[in-house]
Amino acid sequence: MKKILVLVILLKVPFIFPVASHADSPITATDFYKAYLDVKMVQRAHLEGVMGVEIAGFLSSPENPVDVKAAVINALSWRFEGKNNAELYTYYLGLLYHMSVTDLNTDFLSADEIFCLGYLVAMDDYFHPENAIILLEEAYRSVKDSFTVSMILALAKAQAVFDLDWCETWKITESVLKNTDLKQDMRPEAKKIIVDYMTLYREYCE
Repeated sequence: MKKILVLVILLKVPFIFPVASHADSPITATDFYKAYLDVKMVQRAHLEGVMGVEIAGFLSSPENPVDVKAAVINALSWRFEGKNNAELYTYYLGLLYHMSVTDLNTDFLSADEIFCLGYLVAMDDYFHPENAIILLEEAYRSVKDSFTVSMILALAKAQAVFDLDWCETWKITESVLKNTDLKQDMRPEAKKIIVDYMTLYREYCE
């Protein structure tokens, strides 16, 4: 049974920021949305940077591919002092499913919605990726064959160990790249943007 209370994850985690900005890190330095700028919703997310009803609807629509949804979230971007796009998306989900946000949990969400919510949490508060990982892992259990879902989960996990072990940061990413069972559902140009950055940490494994 899925018992994750979305409201607890989103609203009860304080933003406590360390001195370093971590502008270069797995979550903040992998701008793969640039490979999807031909998509109007990606363009809009990049220009506005804030979750709106149309963007939220795009993320919840089963007609839109998961890699494009990920690109939209990536285009919404991050901010040192944090964002609240995940919270806004949660309110949208509450309206969509005719529930209060206090009653909403992942039992009511699709795998894509859980994934999107998890990635939004990661982008909103990249200093606490462990909160996003809970959701991303749940999404992954439903779509283990998706390269996009696996890679975003890997980026969140790499973010979690970023201050501790740069070699492990690379190994987490490498494990996804070596998984030949994954459906390559991300554009090659987007994958290259991620890999070009993450390979910077490979040298720390030598």
